[in-house]
Amino acid sequence: MQKTDLYNARRQLLRDIFFSPTSAFESYFQKSDLGGRDLFLIHLNLALIGGLMKFFGNIIQIFIFKVTTIDEETTLSLTQGIIPLITFYLLIYALLRLTDSFRMYHQMRDKSKDWSGPEPHVFILSFLPFTSSAVFWILPPPFPLLILGLGFLYSLQLAYLYLSIHHAWTSLEFFFFLMRVILFFLVLITIPLAFYHVIRTALN
Repeated sequence: MQKTDLYNARRQLLRDIFFSPTSAFESYFQKSDLGGRDLFLIHLNLALIGGLMKFFGNIIQIFIFKVTTIDEETTLSLTQGIIPLITFYLLIYALLRLTDSFRMYHQMRDKSKDWSGPEPHVFILSFLPFTSSAVFWILPPPFPLLILGLGFLYSLQLAYLYLSIHHAWTSLEFFFFLMRVILFFLVLITIPLAFYHVIRTALN
């Protein structure tokens, strides 16, 4: 596929996830035009746009709203928050990949049926609206955080929508799956912390 066609396909997918989520899921999973690399590039581009919007937001706060750069405890600069913001969205993308992997390999499977396995990238695709909230960091606080929260809830709703339609998940099953995911992440965090504590105790 040519670069122009790929660009148009990515843009159409991003548009459909807002205005026609069912079409977005169907076009992604039933066609071979786009793959996981394309989803990563969409998330990455949105994160980079978020960094650019944060830069413009800092300009607006400093030169239009006259936010002082000499505060008692903090300083506001043109580049403040840009790198942490981009890092935040990329970290969320990594967590979404782990979530999809957890869903694929730990989901209950009925091998007596003709079953080819669960679809990949359900959460990565569903959370495009969450990453799209990056474009609103040009606004003054607390509006970006409010939109971030709305994007998170809408993305969860999209994931539940797909799983409930195509896998007959109930709201209770989806809730318990999220609890297992949280527990999974807590275990991942606990293991390196435990090793660090053991090494630190041994060195002391």
